Amino acid sequence: MSSKFIPQEGSCYCFSNTYMINNTPIGRFICHCSICQEFTGQAYNDVTILLKSDVSQLNLIRTKFRRWKLPPNISRGLCTRCNKPSIEMALGGSLILVPTTNYPDIAALPEPTMHLFYNRRASDMDDDLPKYNGFVQSQAIIVKALAQGLYKRVAKR
Repeated sequence: MSSKFIPQEGSCYCFSNTYMINNTPIGRFICHCSICQEFTGQAYNDVTILLKSDVSQLNLIRTKFRRWKLPPNISRGLCTRCNKPSIEMALGGSLILVPTTNYPDIAALPEPTMHLFYNRRASDMDDDLPKYNGFVQSQAIIVKALAQGLYKRVAKR
């Protein structure tokens, strides 16, 4: 990843839903929870986290949002044309989650920092990233990672 982030136009697989990503994500992780597996149709969701202010020009007219589980922490959007992930929103839209497959230049992104809900994995991952199991452990570590990412961003100013 280069030090200067160049804005990218994110989109679903068929480009029916688009948006501009204007800042480096504050985090990236790999989630193995059963909801992410169902949402993506894959063994895991490699996802970035951004602030609402980092994303502009949201053209999500063909995105259908759904909440899989209560409490509705994350609203996940699927394209109504290609049925692939478009974008996800958390904390009432304050946080935006974008699957890395929706970026045109994945190499410009920070590397993933962890695996969440690893106990739900479809297969083992052969990497050196920390692996967190279960709801409590996974949620606690993502809150910590978000706080660290926000602190790094503020400290750069």
